[in-house]
Amino acid sequence: MTLEARLAFILFFFAVWCLLGLLPWAIAAVLSRGRGALLALPLALTGAAAAGVLVPLLGLRDALGFLLSLPAAVAGSTLASAAAIALARRLSGTASSTDDRNG
Repeated sequence: MTLEARLAFILFFFAVWCLLGLLPWAIAAVLSRGRGALLALPLALTGAAAAGVLVPLLGLRDALGFLLSLPAAVAGSTLASAAAIALARRLSGTASSTDDRNG
């Protein structure tokens, strides 16, 4: 396999992981009404790619590893999106509707 083919293969994996990473980010953006979603986008894609890469690094480098990396990418994106939106809310000082500012 040539170097170009290997690079294209790896880029295809990253594209799939990042596309799957958009789904949890979009759901989180809707649920948070867009507050903090812009900050969460690059972190969600990074989380998806990192979780996707983690599966082959743990030793699963066959078809099963690829299939397991797909839900891992979704889970990584979900965690990163939630953390980034929570961080953005904390930094902006925006309280949710269930917070009580008086007490």
